[in-house]
Amino acid sequence: MTTLASRRTRRPRLHGGVGVRSNPTGESALVLGLIVVLVGAVLASSGFGAATQLAVVSATLLIALTIPAVLQARRGSDLTPFLLAPIVLSAFQNVYLLPVAPDIDPAAFSVIIIINFVDAALLLVVLALTRSRSGTHPLVRLVTVCLAITTAWGWASALVFGADLTAALAAFRNIVTPLVFLLLGLLAARSTRPARFAAGVVVVAAATIAFGFWELNTPSFWQDAGIQQLWNAKALGIRESTGLPGNFFSSEIIDGSPARRMVSSFADPVHFGTFMFVAFAAAVWLRRWILAGLCVVAASYAVSKGFLLSTLVFVAVWARLYANPVVQALAVVTALGTAVWFYSFSAENSSGSTDIHIDGFLAALTELPSNPIGRGLGNSGVRRAGRDLFEDGSGVLESGIGLIISQLGVIGIAVFGVFFVALVRAASAVADRSSRLVAVGLSLAFLLNATFNEVALSPNSAAAYFILIGLVVGSDRLRRQTDPIEQGTSWK
Repeated sequence: MTTLASRRTRRPRLHGGVGVRSNPTGESALVLGLIVVLVGAVLASSGFGAATQLAVVSATLLIALTIPAVLQARRGSDLTPFLLAPIVLSAFQNVYLLPVAPDIDPAAFSVIIIINFVDAALLLVVLALTRSRSGTHPLVRLVTVCLAITTAWGWASALVFGADLTAALAAFRNIVTPLVFLLLGLLAARSTRPARFAAGVVVVAAATIAFGFWELNTPSFWQDAGIQQLWNAKALGIRESTGLPGNFFSSEIIDGSPARRMVSSFADPVHFGTFMFVAFAAAVWLRRWILAGLCVVAASYAVSKGFLLSTLVFVAVWARLYANPVVQALAVVTALGTAVWFYSFSAENSSGSTDIHIDGFLAALTELPSNPIGRGLGNSGVRRAGRDLFEDGSGVLESGIGLIISQLGVIGIAVFGVFFVALVRAASAVADRSSRLVAVGLSLAFLLNATFNEVALSPNSAAAYFILIGLVVGSDRLRRQTDPIEQGTSWK
């Protein structure tokens, strides 16, 4: 006879996932091959006109990734390889576009650089149409409402206040990224193992770390490969003295000069450092300690403030969940002390980058009384400033949360306030403690990072965060429904 105690002893860990049919190695290899086919289509069609290239790439995307995802979803199979596809595209996009960027029509280029987001949006539609609604997490409905309100008000404000279409599209993509990718994770949770997805993130991280050390120790790689032409296509600047983007070098003076930062295949130290943190959290969860250590080392070479800030949050959450009150207090004091020390170091040894991020968020708050309904989608932030050099008077830069406040006003505050409160509450109610650490830690780390970092909202940075959170929270809900023993209390 099975006793309560024996059932608790044999209870599988949450990150073991739910039972699904899958052939992990074969499916992953197949999807990786399909991603290569998609990239090949982008490269092969680079000399075509905009309409022709977009038709070729769209058709390849549908055939290579969307239709196979439909078949996989209808069979109820694990969707990890398809969930990883947008992340792989994000991680290596700035490498595979290097040789063809000058040949791509600007209209087509603006779509191709967001192909990771388009792929995720199509996968979300697939899941929404094929998944049973029974047992769906209540968070799905709330996030769907938040997404609908954000979309309606965002584009209404863009029309009312007037906005550059490119800037508005970029702002919209970034603002809805947390909502879209969380929904993706929640809906995929019915058949997808959170641990398998986390393991995939760690594998991608290992590849980007290896590439990062290679590019950091290969002089003139980026210049010879054509980084200037790629950045010109993106309407971004290159430092003339080095032939590299400005953020390839730290704002802090280290050993007498700015340090060349590891940028890896992202060609961006901010995106790379942010991705290193979600990979670090996944590696800790899976007890892949060597990979976790490598993530810390790589983030250090990237001089990633976001990684440092997120790690301090993660340590505080770990102490809250695992340690006694004394250790909890010490962890909080240590985290705050480290943050203060780094701010002091940065203030004394940098060009003011840290202050720009802080001032960007504070500017959103101080401008709110005079713009209570916001400035409109696309009318603040780095892209707007880069086009009109602050002629609109907005000082909101380098803050993702500040961008939401500045562009969407009190409506944005209300929508995303409800969203983040509901997200943290759902994450804190996960039964398994190690899974709760990942869900709560990633949620709070993202929120704090996005407060002082505009690109934290980008799919290149945020996608893996919210897919993993959604999988953990959604799997926990399903497990509770199928096993009454799986009852956890909220983290308070």
